[in-house]
Amino acid sequence: MTKASDKTLLKLVKSQFNRLLNSLRFPVPGYLAIGIILAVLIRLICVPNKSLDYKYFLEPWYDFIASHGGFSALKYSFADYTPPYLYWILISATLLSGLPKIFAIKLFAMIVDFICAFLTYKIVRLKYPEGRMPIFAFLAVIFSPSVICNSALWGQCDVIYTTGLIACIYFLSIQKKLLALVSFAIALSFKLQAMFLAPLLLIMLLKQRIYWYHLPLIPLVYVVLILPAWFAGRPMSELLLVYFNQANKYKDLAKNAPNLYQWIPSDFYQIAVPIGLTLTISAIFLFTYIVYKSRLQITQDRLIHLATISVFFMPYILPKMHDRYFYPADIFCLIFAFYFPRYRWVAIVVQMSSFFGYLGTPIYIQLFSIPLGFTLWFIVRNCDMIYPKLKAYPG
Repeated sequence: MTKASDKTLLKLVKSQFNRLLNSLRFPVPGYLAIGIILAVLIRLICVPNKSLDYKYFLEPWYDFIASHGGFSALKYSFADYTPPYLYWILISATLLSGLPKIFAIKLFAMIVDFICAFLTYKIVRLKYPEGRMPIFAFLAVIFSPSVICNSALWGQCDVIYTTGLIACIYFLSIQKKLLALVSFAIALSFKLQAMFLAPLLLIMLLKQRIYWYHLPLIPLVYVVLILPAWFAGRPMSELLLVYFNQANKYKDLAKNAPNLYQWIPSDFYQIAVPIGLTLTISAIFLFTYIVYKSRLQITQDRLIHLATISVFFMPYILPKMHDRYFYPADIFCLIFAFYFPRYRWVAIVVQMSSFFGYLGTPIYIQLFSIPLGFTLWFIVRNCDMIYPKLKAYPG
């Protein structure tokens, strides 16, 4: 094929692509469309990877559901996850059984990647009503190494509960309290790690940004979401104690998590765990008390700052954390970087720390726990609701 014909073909493809974009109801920048297509392709390339989580958990769960009658399989305690995630495995093994197994299992989380990115876009758009910054935030999420590794490579679902937390912050930002609590409750129904945002919600309660009488929504949503499994025949006591059983399953101070427990041998598990829990509870109360006593109003900038601190310090000072548990911090630090552009290095450090956690290289995980701790301290130190003598946020 000649160069002239190559150029003609390229022009034809470009014109058809532009025509497609212009035909959409809402104009889509060409670079955004290209970014989305590229992000989808990257995920499709990653899908065939069979992680240990897939081999020892996700695939056996799929097979169990497929061999035990579909919905009726939910009456058995064959998995240590809560029912809401198992419903997707059920759909994968029944309605999507015509798809390759590994693709069907990973599909839900990969779709939610883009929902998470869209909600990030919405939050950043509150800061920048005009311009490209919200779109850049969307792209930053869908191309985040930890986001791609978590869903497309590992088949994990941390994006699901994190998206619930992002939705919670968005609804708090636009003063829709009930939707914020429902979003948090849905997140909590998927993973206990949604509690990383609990310190912020406690602050919002004390500051009367949400109300005590709305709190029953949280357990109510959880109960509603586990009802199908109960109808299938699984005892309610088991369904209510899923998280308790999870907490007692692993006996490691840190499983590839770049936090302070990288420097403490697991031989000290019995001593370090109660000390770590006491330290975390004390930090939560100190954090909430200081912010509660602050006379400053919780503006949108401060809301993002406090939310980032909440989901960051919890996995850093809690024992028994896994590599994936910094996932909410990964996304919130991206939002933080867009709200405070001079601190973009914060997102870079957190993303790199998480990425090496996914790689599972012990020496790098241990070493990255140091800059990660410094980054956490920097974010806390620069919060004017904690250190009121600092200057107001830059515009």
